[in-house]
Amino acid sequence: MKKNKKYPYELKKEVVELYFEGESAVDLTEKFNISNRRRVQEWMTIVRKHGYVALERGVPKTTDESESEESSIKEENTRLKLENAYLKKLLDLKRG
Repeated sequence: MKKNKKYPYELKKEVVELYFEGESAVDLTEKFNISNRRRVQEWMTIVRKHGYVALERGVPKTTDESESEESSIKEENTRLKLENAYLKKLLDLKRG
């Protein structure tokens, strides 16, 4: 049975940065001796979704979809409150 190779955070970060700068996954796997080019794609996807911190600490796990939905609703509610306050302030300024 083949054991998955562990890569240090610094290497993952450098590889993803180079990928975002335009280097190909194939070139990066050869340059950094990475066993599979899909690993580069996985790291890139993780960074896009969760940021570089997730490369070091792991992808945050959602325990329940309802928690995720609740968080999304709270974020939208906060955004709408801010938008509402901004528009009220804008109306006040126009009224002089």
